[in-house]
Amino acid sequence: MAIGAIQALELAGRNIYVREGCYTCHSQQIRPFRDEVERYGHYSLAAESMYDHPFQWGSKRTGPDLARVGGRYSDEWHRAHMVDPRSVVPESIMPPYAFLANRELKIKDMSSHLKALSRVGVPYSKEAIAAADSDLKAQADPDADTSEMAKRYPKAQFRDFDGDPSRLTEMDAVIAYLQMLGTLVDVEKAKAQQPANKVDAGQGGSK
Repeated sequence: MAIGAIQALELAGRNIYVREGCYTCHSQQIRPFRDEVERYGHYSLAAESMYDHPFQWGSKRTGPDLARVGGRYSDEWHRAHMVDPRSVVPESIMPPYAFLANRELKIKDMSSHLKALSRVGVPYSKEAIAAADSDLKAQADPDADTSEMAKRYPKAQFRDFDGDPSRLTEMDAVIAYLQMLGTLVDVEKAKAQQPANKVDAGQGGSK
């Protein structure tokens, strides 16, 4: 099953996700147990993490698994959750990340970043590498011409993510990344191909 590479803005969001240590509380690895797939979605496929450097599997779940979080909530929900987690999840113990909305996203030569990843097997084309910085800005710009970028990244989502189209912020990048998670694979096709007994009825000890 072929999985595409993520767009530069989503990659920037992933870097922030790693920087802030989100992986210490959120796994991205849904195991094939009934309680997990009923709560989080289709179990994780090996192909989905083949281009992750480093992968974000994890086993610690202080918060829910995020492997299938893309499209589950609106951008507005994610913004509210990052600014004040308890405003949308009263029992949450997650710390607030409101500062992400106030930090402009600093672009540090994403072309070189994509080029480095291509050397370890991530399928970025020469065109994608050359256009990385402009693609990053365009993905969150409602007025940008994204026709060429859509050809490079067929499943990319194009819009303002943080509610302020006049600025490109770290919040834009993180939400773009979260909204991408789990969307690069055809889950319905994967379900159709799985054996009838693939999902274990056991509980699996998940949180």
